[in-house]
Amino acid sequence: MGQPQTYTQPKCGTGGQLSCFVTLSLIAQLLKLPQTGQMTILRSLGVGAVAATALGLLTIYLMRPRENPRMKVFPKLMLWAWERPEDLRSLPVDRVGVAYLAQTITLHGDRLTRDPRRQPLKVPKGVALMVVTRIEVARGEPLVPSNALRDLVITQLLNNLRPTSRGLQIDFDAKVSERPFYRELLIELRRRMDPGMPLSMTALASWALQDGWIEGLPVDEVVPMCFDMGGDTPAIKAHLAAGRDFRSPNARHAIGLRLEEPLPRLPGSWLDRRRVYLFQHAPWNDQTVRKAIQEFAS
Repeated sequence: MGQPQTYTQPKCGTGGQLSCFVTLSLIAQLLKLPQTGQMTILRSLGVGAVAATALGLLTIYLMRPRENPRMKVFPKLMLWAWERPEDLRSLPVDRVGVAYLAQTITLHGDRLTRDPRRQPLKVPKGVALMVVTRIEVARGEPLVPSNALRDLVITQLLNNLRPTSRGLQIDFDAKVSERPFYRELLIELRRRMDPGMPLSMTALASWALQDGWIEGLPVDEVVPMCFDMGGDTPAIKAHLAAGRDFRSPNARHAIGLRLEEPLPRLPGSWLDRRRVYLFQHAPWNDQTVRKAIQEFAS
């Protein structure tokens, strides 16, 4: 009998190293994995292990929840500009967009009132602008839903768009009893909107974690607001700190934060970097804008 044969895992030698490096680099570029991470994997694994790792990463990438293509007109960092004077002319338009409160619609039973923005907003030419409408239900005047009221709201939403508007966002903290009206409003609004214009909605963080009513809504983006969460704050922060994500898949492409109230850990990873909307109670200035860019757009 001859000597028993042994098999040794091939290492990344002269030719194999090039093959390993090319394979990993192609996947890493797709996944935006830092070059230091590529070299660490390359040095520690053999050819077969690198190929298996690359295949696994590619599989994860292809199976991740996909952002709606309409949202690609917006950068990954958006600043909310609320009802106060805002001068954002120094923004780098290739890295930061602006979601500005343009009007507030208040529902009084079966009618509405509208309060347009009254404070000046200064932005640089070419910035990606998201028009935000806040919807509220007047205290002591419960919503009386109807198709007529729905159509009145939609008319106000569409009339408020401008040639510079790239998208529309609705901010409505609908109670359980108000959700059917809100759903019908979104369905009809999407039908009447320009088919190429993005439609975004904010959501209470609890909506994205505790119930699935936002699933299936005809919107391109759901933005869970993870700030000023009241009594839900400890539970939601603990959930996210443990590395868990939002229950609703359509709430995994964006997140709303307050600059002064950071989360211990953002959901997602380098594999599925999501859009961040930032709010703060005071007007933006050069210092806070720089801080926002350093933390969320670097």
